[in-house]
Amino acid sequence: MRNDYKLKGKTVKVEIELEQGVVETLKVMEEFSKFNRGEITNTALKRYISQHKDFLPAGFKADLWEHS
Repeated sequence: MRNDYKLKGKTVKVEIELEQGVVETLKVMEEFSKFNRGEITNTALKRYISQHKDFLPAGFKADLWEHS
């Protein structure tokens, strides 16, 4: 499972706003796990997207694991 965190495809930078507590927790997770915040966030969002298909239009196919 720890291999699931490594970024495998092309990456792009994105700027987002998050609640302060989320950012503080992410920093602690980064220090403790030794995964960078991009790896943690990317994995969390993949899991979120896979469980919330109701947020996507019918028939949409996300290539989230295309490079895994």
